[in-house]
Amino acid sequence: MNVLVRGAISALGQRVLAAELTEPRFHLEYASTDDTDRAAQFARCDVIMVDQEPLAEEDFALLRRVRLVQRLGRGQYDISGELAAAQAHGVPVAHNKSGFAAAATAEHTVMAALALLRRLPDADAFVRSGEWRTSNRFDAATRQLAGASVALVGMGRVGTAAARLLSAFGADVGYFSRTRLTPPRERELDVTYRPLAELLPAADVVSLHVRADAADYRFGAAEFALTRPGCYFVNTSRGGLVDEAALASALRSGRLAGAALDVFAAEPLAPGSPLDGAPNLLLTPHIAGRTREVAEMYFRSACANIARLEEGRPLRDLIEPMTRGAH
Repeated sequence: MNVLVRGAISALGQRVLAAELTEPRFHLEYASTDDTDRAAQFARCDVIMVDQEPLAEEDFALLRRVRLVQRLGRGQYDISGELAAAQAHGVPVAHNKSGFAAAATAEHTVMAALALLRRLPDADAFVRSGEWRTSNRFDAATRQLAGASVALVGMGRVGTAAARLLSAFGADVGYFSRTRLTPPRERELDVTYRPLAELLPAADVVSLHVRADAADYRFGAAEFALTRPGCYFVNTSRGGLVDEAALASALRSGRLAGAALDVFAAEPLAPGSPLDGAPNLLLTPHIAGRTREVAEMYFRSACANIARLEEGRPLRDLIEPMTRGAH
């Protein structure tokens, strides 16, 4: 079975693929950027493994014998065009949907909240600048997570994992979700449900944990106006869920004391972003769920699915076909 890998793959990923997809059962190739080689590679592949950038309709015209599109991830990309083209050509698409990154993303969320509350970037710069030699403006100037009120917007895998960690730190955790947890589950997680209009004004930290298509959770000027003055905001979910101009305005006005973002409306973050120059902003490059451990699990899961195809067994994590007229 010919397996073609499209996209930049880490050294760790290459090691896993080489160990799992071995000759003579599998023939592994990495996609060329040369048009001639690319066309030949596409024509002979049975499975195409894709990370990040979606396949286009013209790609499927070249994928004459492909039996599976196996995705590793999607990043910030809209893959609806890829799904529509795959469906039109009768090709199934599988996507790692097993929640491998939930624990890592929850850890990053708590780390970001702590860094904001303890003013970690500023404190580091303060020590490096030499100012500490004459005074210590950070003495009694930071806050602790224990006793803080944290609002989780969304209570899926990541929200649930974050709630467990935050409760262990002694935070008072409230949440809002489209579907409320059962009372026993709320007691188990030590969380309290509140409508969004009640949750935001009471929170010291607000953290977003919803899907990219949850448009009714979008944070804009109205939502930031509901937050308690001096609140902190964390987003490790999807950048498109936040109005970045409204966020920057809330930071500049002091409505928000700070924000930590791992995701952005456009990635990589480009010059001229509304966030440029916004104060008290901690930025990371979409790495919350991209630890070594998570990456290895993603590659192993993808390889296992390809093995299932070769063995004639049912595939896992298939994306449902798009309904007619959907975008």
